[in-house]
Amino acid sequence: MDTVFSELIPLKKDQIKLASRMLARAFQDDPIMAYACSDAGDQETISRYAYEFLLRYNLGHSQIYTTSDRLEGVAIWQRYEKANMSFWRLLLSGAMWPALRMGTKVGRRMQTFYKYAENKHRELVPFPHGYLMLIGVDPKFQGKGYASKLLRVMLSRMDEEGLPCYLETETEKNVFLYQHFDFKIIDEFIIPETTVKLWAMLRESKAFKA
Repeated sequence: MDTVFSELIPLKKDQIKLASRMLARAFQDDPIMAYACSDAGDQETISRYAYEFLLRYNLGHSQIYTTSDRLEGVAIWQRYEKANMSFWRLLLSGAMWPALRMGTKVGRRMQTFYKYAENKHRELVPFPHGYLMLIGVDPKFQGKGYASKLLRVMLSRMDEEGLPCYLETETEKNVFLYQHFDFKIIDEFIIPETTVKLWAMLRESKAFKA
């Protein structure tokens, strides 16, 4: 398959549900979702609501891209100043409905998790940067260059703006993927009251300096 790709495509509102299902498949073994959904019901269904929540909340405020109308992969990129949760954005975005469908128990666990990660984010990189909030590729398309496309195009844009890029990953094998794109580990930590480990990684800007 030709892995030389063109530009990314902004995700549309009417693609959110399909993209949520794809992300649930992509993260079916994700330790965060396993923790959040333990003793709470069907993980696949809850995961769909969780990713629908993230997509609805961020659509229009962040840059959400897919690789094509087939939705092989999706990534959410945020600006530093928009990385914190806002109650009004939650209401206005329509994200409240999938949040409620996740259930109280899952909602509390996810809130605890992301609040701690958010605080670490602010502590580790208190300067302007891009934030790769999420990247996922449908299992049937993994290994075919779609993750690289989602990364390369946006990292190139950040280089043009002179911005570093920050991310967290809870999967050790992904650490090596991101290191291939010049991300470096700047911290490792366990989310309190869980066994979930996060690797915080930062990529310096590759902007040309005279």
